[in-house]
Amino acid sequence: MNVTEPIINAALLGTATKEFTPSGFPEALEENFCLLQEKAEDTEDAFYQIAALTFAYQRAGTEPQSAEETTAISEAPEDSLPYFDRSVGEMLVQMVNERNRYLLLYAYRKAVQCNKLIPPFYLRPLIFRAYDRNNPDKHEEQSLLSLLTGNRGRWLLPHMELPDWGDTGNETWETASHEERKRMLQRLRKETPEQGLALLQTELKNESAAHRDELIQCLRTNLSKADENFLQEIVTTDRSSNVKETARRLLCSLPDSELVKTYCDLLHGKLHYKMLLGWSYDKITFTPEMKKLGLEEVSSNKKEKDEEFLLRQLAERVPLSFWAEFYDCSPEKAAAKLAKKPPFGSYFNLCQPIENFGDNLWAYQTLKEDSNEAYASSLMGLLTPEQREEINFQTDSKSNYIPESWYNADGTQWGIKFSTRALQRLFHSNYYYYPKEMAERLSLYFPPEMLPKVEQQAMAYDADHAIAKFCRLTAEYMRMKEKINTMFNDNK
Repeated sequence: MNVTEPIINAALLGTATKEFTPSGFPEALEENFCLLQEKAEDTEDAFYQIAALTFAYQRAGTEPQSAEETTAISEAPEDSLPYFDRSVGEMLVQMVNERNRYLLLYAYRKAVQCNKLIPPFYLRPLIFRAYDRNNPDKHEEQSLLSLLTGNRGRWLLPHMELPDWGDTGNETWETASHEERKRMLQRLRKETPEQGLALLQTELKNESAAHRDELIQCLRTNLSKADENFLQEIVTTDRSSNVKETARRLLCSLPDSELVKTYCDLLHGKLHYKMLLGWSYDKITFTPEMKKLGLEEVSSNKKEKDEEFLLRQLAERVPLSFWAEFYDCSPEKAAAKLAKKPPFGSYFNLCQPIENFGDNLWAYQTLKEDSNEAYASSLMGLLTPEQREEINFQTDSKSNYIPESWYNADGTQWGIKFSTRALQRLFHSNYYYYPKEMAERLSLYFPPEMLPKVEQQAMAYDADHAIAKFCRLTAEYMRMKEKINTMFNDNK
């Protein structure tokens, strides 16, 4: 018997004229028919459900589950916000399929500003990617999608056998895993730093040494004078030397901490500079207290005197205010003088204290005075896009990469001059391998004015040359970025 024929006949006559009564059907189907008729709101609703079940049974070629084995699925809740049109969903799925991780995050961030939702039809591939354990952006994608998928997105998660959104803020410290605790603490340090500090003060003692070390590192976000007493207590009382060292390094990053003041006091009066004679240094004796301050007694460089090595360690730990007092001038002038002729010659690492204190002014004045390869690679990330436009940095690097710190975390677009120099830096390399991830990432930082320059570079080489391919790909991604901007600007 063809199980679909009675269904088709009933549909042609209409349920108002002829009530559908299944007969001669497989036992498993009749059992489910009775269950559907009992629970349906009316005969028409029951007929639709029976028809769907029958056609599915015929196509599958297997018997349906018994009523006891079936799983009831609740109806998806309605959303209160409007949906984007289909073109948005299609674009997002396309970026998932083509593994455009940076463009996808950029699009999500833009979409969140529109107060609209992604159409439900497109959610499954987006959610699957956000929960892929190999996805480096999974936590941020989950956080953004929790805002972009609405009630239907949350309804869909358990049906995909996935947990609720990973970063909804509903975790408790007691039930959270170590990774969840770190994310919780990092979020608190961004939003309300004092609450993050208070949480550590009450909960840190119950953690293992390795976990204490990782949790304390979260204090680097919005580190301030308010954290000093707690960190100093860790340095004094913690049982783990690694944890103590982590706390000490954080204290070293506070220019007004007591530890940094101690470094300044030890160095004060020990350095001398004369215009004609250059630098000279007083002798200093290593003491057990200095070891507790994180200082070493003997240099690994046999050409460096141990007395000067000790002073150099101190000089690499003091803030710009120390040098302003030393030179008796403004911080801007002190930074320029120090960059022009630093103490201890080539042994002195000027970038170390600037990066340690995250000092924008110090980095800016240093690069204005000297924008050599080492300084530019280390310090450029501390500058604003406007400041970078003023630095005509030179490069002798043969490595085809952009330093990670140059990709500023806030995603602010670079200026045209800096973008041009960054591109020239890439092509200065002897290695012609440029990953697509780099092209995609650069496209988000390059301003629109860079597009003709990138396309011009592509035409300057043979079509199969690595640089030509890289430039064509970068230009394609830049156009994709503009498409994203237009699409979401129109949806606001």
